[in-house]
Amino acid sequence: MHLGFDLSASRLERYLPALEQLRVTWCLIPHRGEDDLGRAAYAVATRGILPIARWLCTIDENVIDFARYARLLGSMNLPAYVQIFNEPSNPYEWRDKLPKPRAFTARWCEHAARVVAEGGLPGLQVLHVEELEAVLRELKALNAQSVIERMWFCPHPYGGNHPPDYPYDELNQRAHPGATLNDDPDTILQFLEFAPVFERELGFVPPFIAGECGWQFGNASDPRYPKIDDALHATYHAALFNMFRTNRLPNGASLPDFVYTFCPWILYGAEADAWYSATTGVRQQTIDAVAALAPFVRGETKLAPPPPPAPKRPPLRHLLLFGASNREKWHRLVLARKYAQRFNIAFSFSLRDAFHAQRVTIIGDTLQVSLEDEAKLKRAGVRVERWLGDLQALEIILQDRLARNVEFEK
Repeated sequence: MHLGFDLSASRLERYLPALEQLRVTWCLIPHRGEDDLGRAAYAVATRGILPIARWLCTIDENVIDFARYARLLGSMNLPAYVQIFNEPSNPYEWRDKLPKPRAFTARWCEHAARVVAEGGLPGLQVLHVEELEAVLRELKALNAQSVIERMWFCPHPYGGNHPPDYPYDELNQRAHPGATLNDDPDTILQFLEFAPVFERELGFVPPFIAGECGWQFGNASDPRYPKIDDALHATYHAALFNMFRTNRLPNGASLPDFVYTFCPWILYGAEADAWYSATTGVRQQTIDAVAALAPFVRGETKLAPPPPPAPKRPPLRHLLLFGASNREKWHRLVLARKYAQRFNIAFSFSLRDAFHAQRVTIIGDTLQVSLEDEAKLKRAGVRVERWLGDLQALEIILQDRLARNVEFEK
């Protein structure tokens, strides 16, 4: 999901429950600086959601440093997905409102190399095939193999007011027999036109993470089709996410493995097409339709088997779960002892023990206790929170909890 532009603590607190209701697993964060990104990334990551950083800067700003955001996410032990610039052909993405293709290509390659040097994963966003070709050819000319191996692509496939299988739907095919997405890119399938370019230039297709996409409420751009009202908005977005369950695109073709996720525009804000819009109201039908999709594992037509039922819980209110492979686990345990003693909290290094608890606080990053294991606990009815960061960050969290006399915040 694409978050709103207000990343204040109060806004995040208000709308993060919606992400959980929708069972969001990836979230694009449109931030204006390190404070916004750090606050939002921590908030979503502790709920088992992977953050994607998109800095709201213009391409021709004088001082630009994307590497600092890779360092920030890395310090939180999160994979540093960092989108570098946005829609270079759009005049509004430039200070002087004049797109400069060559300047964009040079700047993207330069900043991508810096992000990779910090262990990050640079994201490329362009709207047109020609822009993609220019960047890939420049990377090859620079022999930037490290960037090529770690980059990901960020398409923006919007559907207009077309159905999910457009332009292969019956109405369009009657009017334009044999039409393909190359004839009209106003389709949710538009991302497919970029894959052959990667194959031709690089010999493989990197991960695709759609940073913006979906159907905008009220869109009526094609008079042949009805306006996107609440009912169509709900039906179409449910079909979009359902393709990961069926492993099929809306036109019946196989869902390519390189498609990682879609982040529909936009969860909340003043925008008329936001799912929680301050101007047009709440897209409640969409929220209900997406939330009603049964849990599944991608590509399986049958539902994923539920985790084995946990044994009947003894009277264990709260458990601190330390990752078994964490080399600092004993240091973390020592730091947490006052907190555990004050609230009479048990601790363990075993996920199995966590299924016996009513509440679990995971102390460690996703390398120690995976997002998948966290999700299993939640599906088993366990209330879960996660503390990320190094020993210094843990000490700050513990001091705050003790000072406020707060045991659990979820």
